[in-house]
Amino acid sequence: MIPKPPRLSELSSGAILVAGAGHSTIIPDFDFETYSPAGFIWNVTTNRFDPPRGATKRGLSTVGAAVYAEHPETEILSCAYDLKDGRGRQLWQPGNNGIEPLLEHVRMGGILEAWNSMFEYLIWNNVGFKRYGWPILPLNQLRCAMSKARSFGLPGSLAAAGDILGCDARKDREGKRLLDKFSIPRNPTKKDLRRRILLKDDAIDAAKLLAYNERDIEVEAEISSKIPDLIPQELEFWLCDQAINARGVAVDTASVSNCIEIIEQAYARYNDELTRITNGEVKKASEVARLIRWLASKKVYTENLDEEALDFLLSGDLPEDVRRALIIRKTVGSAAVKKLYAMINTTTKKGRIHDLFVYHSARTGRAAGMGVQPQNLPNSGEMVSLCNCGRYSAINTKGCPWCGSIATRDQKEWNPIAVEHALEVITARNLDCLEYFFGNAVATISGCLRGMFIASPGHDLICSDYSAIEAVVLAAIAGEDWQTEVFRTHGKIYEMTASRLTGIPFEEFELYKGTSGQHHPKRKLGKVASLASGYGSWLGGWKAFGADKFLNDEEIKIAILAWRDASPNIVNLWHRLEECAINAVLNPGIHFSHRGITYFVNQNVLYCQLLSGRRIVYHDPQLYPSERNPSKSQLSFEGWNTNPKYGAIGWVRLSTYGGKLTENVVQATARDILAHAIVNLEKAGYPVVLHVHDEIVVEISESACRNSISEVEKIMSTMPTWAKNWPIRAQGGWRAKRYAK
Repeated sequence: MIPKPPRLSELSSGAILVAGAGHSTIIPDFDFETYSPAGFIWNVTTNRFDPPRGATKRGLSTVGAAVYAEHPETEILSCAYDLKDGRGRQLWQPGNNGIEPLLEHVRMGGILEAWNSMFEYLIWNNVGFKRYGWPILPLNQLRCAMSKARSFGLPGSLAAAGDILGCDARKDREGKRLLDKFSIPRNPTKKDLRRRILLKDDAIDAAKLLAYNERDIEVEAEISSKIPDLIPQELEFWLCDQAINARGVAVDTASVSNCIEIIEQAYARYNDELTRITNGEVKKASEVARLIRWLASKKVYTENLDEEALDFLLSGDLPEDVRRALIIRKTVGSAAVKKLYAMINTTTKKGRIHDLFVYHSARTGRAAGMGVQPQNLPNSGEMVSLCNCGRYSAINTKGCPWCGSIATRDQKEWNPIAVEHALEVITARNLDCLEYFFGNAVATISGCLRGMFIASPGHDLICSDYSAIEAVVLAAIAGEDWQTEVFRTHGKIYEMTASRLTGIPFEEFELYKGTSGQHHPKRKLGKVASLASGYGSWLGGWKAFGADKFLNDEEIKIAILAWRDASPNIVNLWHRLEECAINAVLNPGIHFSHRGITYFVNQNVLYCQLLSGRRIVYHDPQLYPSERNPSKSQLSFEGWNTNPKYGAIGWVRLSTYGGKLTENVVQATARDILAHAIVNLEKAGYPVVLHVHDEIVVEISESACRNSISEVEKIMSTMPTWAKNWPIRAQGGWRAKRYAK
């Protein structure tokens, strides 16, 4: 009789299980339940807890884990752990015994896994170490089951990941009620004046919370056992990612506070104006439903007032009062300036913001942002004028507001010096003053947002980015040699593309620029073609890059086909990758490759193995007849969708095609090059504080040598062996006190 395999709970630390197309290692795990009033502001007037300034939500999600963990009233309610040493799950509460085996495990350098391990790291070192004298828990002794789940194409939600994997152990659905009861403050009532409920106040629910704590590590362990471990180089990058989040980046809190003061003055003024325009029907620009009804009374109809809808409405002929109301809504509704509140609410006592990046948020491995979300900061402010006195101001002032000169001033793009001049004016905390110098106050402050990230005292920031990295990666993977050669030499891909599309000699583009000082009129065709064509887009894709401003639909179609004729290897890449993916679904277990990109199916998961060795994951792949061509197959898969454009939010079935598969491969490969650079920068003593797709920011001592920019760019430009001949370069780097674009 064949013996039954051991249960998961019976496996010892270090045991190896088959998981997907890889393996999963059994690791000791732990989980905290905590209480904190962080992110709850007591209002003595209303006798209730309010959100922090400028926020709509209270608690951890608003202030972030670092601020939460350092709050003096944050405490550990319980800690569940399992060292996988035969003793099973253990539960500790402050004042009780039983935590020593866990502490000794950490002292001896043992590894611990958790779901979202950064939270456990911060609680351990801010509460456990400081209050109870526990040993410091180093980052390199942590592993994260949530990060494994994300790398496997699953959501970061423990409950959702468990449901998708069909785990036997499921997260306790009553957990939210218990956490709301014991882990956060409560608003008092006439019958119950308590602002907090303690575990000792309700023994029955307290027992349920402790059981919930134990249940969580059981669920986490089962999910982790079903997911492949990170491959070695990816684990190395994940540890760097955690170090970046723990390190954080310094914030100019004084300037943030100054900007908030002016923004609130502006909002009060604009809302008063809106009240007058609408005769009191709309008192705040945030009252969207009321504003839509008022617009309808003016015979202007819209279902929403998001940015796209506002831009469409403002592009038409409108009565002056309607136009002004919409402009106020657009100004006050700016998501960018709301980041000021996120900055002030998530900055720790040491003046830094931590935990800004979500590891492997996208299927391709790209990071997303949390809190302030540095990935979508505005690139710049409005155009400015430069006076002979060396000062910047708005372009529409009659004279220089700094020196009074009425001489003609040069118009310039927004730049770091303009940011410094604007912030100098902003110190007055006066809306009229800022508008006098720089015009639109909200746009000016929006342009200063990047500059709120600063070097800490005695340090500088160094920043550099990759030039057209995804375009180079696409050309290199596809074998489109003429494009690769352009990037290897002069880099003028727009001009060369326009030359190939129009037949105009490349030299004529150069000559035109040298003679007139302006770009050749046909260069814009090359620019749109280069930006819009790489992944098989048609009319809509080209129009998104502005092609309809100088071409009609028929001309766009002709240009698209001309670009495809000029780039046959890229077009072939779309078709071959789709063919490989479909063949892999039809023939599970067999590998299909094109130019080093390999697709295969294992246990109902489609994998795309990249040149780096990392894999993109597509769950439950299926084929169905294509709507455009029923004789061909269309590929679909299940995945976690966060974009309403692609369907419902959550775990849904998504369709894909050759161009999209190519985009995934290119984006993932570019991300792996960025990850390679981050690891090497950290090893070389250049601590990374920010990274945004193709850009890296490091923080160094002021005394560091002056050629540090070139060193950083040399490290960034050193490619992994699988891309050693690709012409990818970091260039245009700068060294300064403030972050800029």
